[in-house]
Amino acid sequence: MNGATRKMKLGAFCGGSYHQAGWRHPDADNAFGQDFAPWVELAHRLEAAKFDMMFIADTASPGDAENPDVFRYSAGGDNFEPMTLLAALSAHTTHLGLAATIATSYRPPYDAAREILSLDRISGGRVGWNIVTGISPDDAAQYADQNFVPQEQRYARGEEFVDVVLKLWDSVQPGAFPRDKEGGAYKDLDRIHLIRHAGEHYRVRGPLKGAPSPQGRPVLIQAGQSEEGRAMASRVAEAIFTAQSTFEQARAFRDDIRARAVAWGRNPDHVKVMPGALVVLGETREEAQARWAELDTRIDLRAAQARLQLALKAYDLSGHDLDAPFPDVPPESVVSRGRHHVEAAKREGLTLRQVLIRSSASNAHFAVIGTVKDVADELAHWFENGACDGFNIMPAVNPTSFEEFIEKVVPELQNRGLFRTEYEGTTLRDNLEAPNAPIPLSKA
Repeated sequence: MNGATRKMKLGAFCGGSYHQAGWRHPDADNAFGQDFAPWVELAHRLEAAKFDMMFIADTASPGDAENPDVFRYSAGGDNFEPMTLLAALSAHTTHLGLAATIATSYRPPYDAAREILSLDRISGGRVGWNIVTGISPDDAAQYADQNFVPQEQRYARGEEFVDVVLKLWDSVQPGAFPRDKEGGAYKDLDRIHLIRHAGEHYRVRGPLKGAPSPQGRPVLIQAGQSEEGRAMASRVAEAIFTAQSTFEQARAFRDDIRARAVAWGRNPDHVKVMPGALVVLGETREEAQARWAELDTRIDLRAAQARLQLALKAYDLSGHDLDAPFPDVPPESVVSRGRHHVEAAKREGLTLRQVLIRSSASNAHFAVIGTVKDVADELAHWFENGACDGFNIMPAVNPTSFEEFIEKVVPELQNRGLFRTEYEGTTLRDNLEAPNAPIPLSKA
């Protein structure tokens, strides 16, 4: 794409304050877990600002329910089921993309395919599916017949899950339902077919019960950063949510994903890499830093340790001195973004307390702290120099962080010609500039 016309893509990470202690801030609105009205207001703000999408991350289970002290002090657990919520929000919006997580480890792919496609049709083609395999044993505990299997097995199952969903979406073609009253044929059987998928994990006959997507198919999003996650993302993702804390890491990740996409025969420009960005503004840099530091003082270290523990698998942090150097964690004990924390601790000589605070504040995401000009300069630097195609904006304090970003940063980006002033189309795929190109199957 011509550099002069390339525009930044913006998603909004919705559902609560991303900074672990953000919910405790006096300005935080914690009613999003129980009231629908604030969701409608936020969706209207995001659409007026021309965001590409609002994104709801989700897990099946509230975390740490068997650890009372941590469970008591951790935000969340009162969330709406995201697909139900997005269906309701679709009636209050016209252009804003609507994306949510459905994990591949526990549900049948047929159910996911039908649910996502139904929402896509209800919304007029504005839906994205965030594909994850599920990282928490708490999720597995909610399904009587499921075990929390190792990452490689989860991804092998996930790859096939996605293949089945793609086949099901393709099993009903445009024009499949002529509903010919005179001739009596409701369906055109040349445009509906069985998939007869018989794989290692799933046997699905098809066809899908439903009509085709207004945007060809719902947009595929992926958020994995491990080797397995990158392999899946480069094959199927049209948008990638990633955690990168430095420009160098972000550019290396995007370069890697684009090279892998080419190896799959895909156009790398059709894969939008969107790192998470926590933006904290101030009239001066000192004020912005003070606001961030004040949030850090509210972090509950018990909840912080439980969150970090998820990324360290078998390595037990309990009993480790908070003010001693961060332990030497074996590489095989670290998953996904936990590597960021371990590598930063080793590189900078951090204590466990420092790692807990940093990981709870941004969880390895890009923290952009400063004046409006500082923030716009940094976002532009990443975007214009190959580190990303846009950002997934994450609110340190919900929803005031979004409000400040919309009121102050978005106009600055628009004035610089970096972000749209009007939507390009009516579907999420149109606005992301991610054409409905074929997605290669993991296995023929």
